[in-house]
Amino acid sequence: MTLRFLNIKNEKISQVVYYVFFAGAATVCDFGILYLLTDKAHFHYFISAAISYTVGMAVNYTLNKFFNFKDKDKKIALQFGVFAGVALVGLALNQAIISALVELFGLWYMFAKAVSLLLVMFWSFWAHKNITFNLKRFRKNKDILDNK
Repeated sequence: MTLRFLNIKNEKISQVVYYVFFAGAATVCDFGILYLLTDKAHFHYFISAAISYTVGMAVNYTLNKFFNFKDKDKKIALQFGVFAGVALVGLALNQAIISALVELFGLWYMFAKAVSLLLVMFWSFWAHKNITFNLKRFRKNKDILDNK
């Protein structure tokens, strides 16, 4: 894949750049929903963060599956399940980091979310590239996926 507007021909670099771009779009959704639920709807920041992370996860999956990794896998339920599993680890990290920064260090929840985002992004890219959108390598051993 080539990023024409950046002229990046190296596929690995291209995937990282696209991942960051699409994660940015998911992050806008995540932060927007977090802010609206917490400041406007008066949800507790911890609940808002879980809801907003989940919406961001769905946006991130959709953009990366179809536009970044151009994954043609038809087993979307299985793949989304794997994506969600990876994202749940990210959510646990996200919640722990936000909670620690807000409760222990007294930081503003939006700043804590930004710090969490930067830390969790590395885990997410690695796991989605090597696990979620690389299920073909696991299919070599069909016993694992087909439960035979």
